[in-house]
Amino acid sequence: MVLELCPVLGDHTYSARVGSVLGQRFLLPADSTKTQRQVLDEALLRRLRLSPSQAAELPLHLHLHRLHLPGARPRDAPIELLAPLPPYFCRTLQCLGLRQQ
Repeated sequence: MVLELCPVLGDHTYSARVGSVLGQRFLLPADSTKTQRQVLDEALLRRLRLSPSQAAELPLHLHLHRLHLPGARPRDAPIELLAPLPPYFCRTLQCLGLRQQ
């Protein structure tokens, strides 16, 4: 996601590679970027109801919700594995006004 200039919420490892000047995002070179806590803008902090120090502890918001696997044999039905969202992820979606699917 960083390569698309859209770091994942809570990505404290790679998000520092995305810079911004006058609202334009750009990718910083990996060799000149130190890993640091993700910094969120004020508007997002307000929507999430977080202080900057709380945002620094925000967990990674990347989740594999559904996985479809083919059956073991050609005639076997496919297998679907589901993993519910963690509570913190549900709270974030609610604060942002996004629906769970």
